Amino acid sequence: MSETRTRVLHWFVSGGVAKTPDGGTFKIDVDPIVVGRDVAAAIVLSDPEVSALHCELRAASDGILVKDLGSTNGTFLGSVRVREGIVSSPCEMTVGRTTIALVPEAKHRVDVGFADRFGPLVGGSPKMRRLFAVLERVAPLPLSILIFGETGTGKELVAKALHDSGKGEGCPFVVVDCGSIPSALAESILFGHEKGAFTGASERRKGALAEANGGTLFLDELGELPLELQPKLLRALSERQVKRVGATSFEPIDVRVLAATRRDLGAEMNEGRFRSDLFFRIAQVRIELPPLRERLSDIPLLVDEVCRRAGKPQHSETVLAWIEQRMGSHDWPGNVRELANVVSVAATLADDPASIDDVLTLTRDARDTGTAPRTAFGEAKRDAIGAFERDYFGGLARACKGNVSEMARQSGMERHHVRAYLRKYGIEKGAS
Repeated sequence: MSETRTRVLHWFVSGGVAKTPDGGTFKIDVDPIVVGRDVAAAIVLSDPEVSALHCELRAASDGILVKDLGSTNGTFLGSVRVREGIVSSPCEMTVGRTTIALVPEAKHRVDVGFADRFGPLVGGSPKMRRLFAVLERVAPLPLSILIFGETGTGKELVAKALHDSGKGEGCPFVVVDCGSIPSALAESILFGHEKGAFTGASERRKGALAEANGGTLFLDELGELPLELQPKLLRALSERQVKRVGATSFEPIDVRVLAATRRDLGAEMNEGRFRSDLFFRIAQVRIELPPLRERLSDIPLLVDEVCRRAGKPQHSETVLAWIEQRMGSHDWPGNVRELANVVSVAATLADDPASIDDVLTLTRDARDTGTAPRTAFGEAKRDAIGAFERDYFGGLARACKGNVSEMARQSGMERHHVRAYLRKYGIEKGAS
């Protein structure tokens, strides 16, 4: 856990209040409040034309942020249907047949923590400092946490940092990628099975929930979990016990569940593809990771950190200067993972700064245009990149003893991307 400091920084947001027709008044601050028909929503409406999770409201620097959650009938500001918008002056929001008055207020100060890191995560922007303060508070608590964010924002890093700060390194941390497990085996993977329970079940095996007993189960890409398994998972978490496929008795479990998703689960619930009761059981705390484009001020700190981890701290200034000059207008769609990959390559080449420009500019141009370099010069550079990737992932496989989850953690990449590089270069997971 980050060192506790007495000094705090401040973040100024507007926020405001929401007033419902029945006279209810709800304060809107930086933590989102959900409007919907589901009883677990912060603002519950009985309107049958309102979706279970209809929209959410939160304070932003310039007003009230209104975000539709994939509702069936839409969210309207005045006569305009919006997916996401900022309300900076008093306005009526219509959801279903219900009108809610939104009244922005003057900006107020929100205290954010002083710490600029939490575990392997770094960031000095107000959003990240506040995020780190929240993570420090919830890490030791036995609460289930749902982590939202675009691909590459570091959802698994957050989960592992929460585990290390809460349960500790001696406790199991089990990862299940819900997007990659075959649907026919999903129940067995989660709950385990008895010998002979189905064709191919040659021995009795624990499931992920039992393996994580006493520690943490991280469900990556939760939105991909098959619908038929969701009530079984909810029951197991609520009753703190599991029954293997083919078994007649239950086993007690003590597991903290962390989950991550890049899907819009509000839309998934409204379409009937994800159960709202499971959502609220897992999302006791919701953590949203901002995309890198919303915290560009963190890039210098991130560059320093990646160069340090790559063993090239002396090259951070050179790499940062190159990024500012050549990628100053880039919006980083791959987020921190994309930045980390660029910095890792640049740090390796920084003894000859011109080579950074040669290799990375060429690579980016080829990717953007969808064409491969056709000149001998271009071929040589492509070969250099290939050699770097082969050496990097070969060394990573050896250092991590073939553990793909650990390789993904150290490289800052998703596991399926790591596996793709291993396949591309024919690297055995346990390469020696």
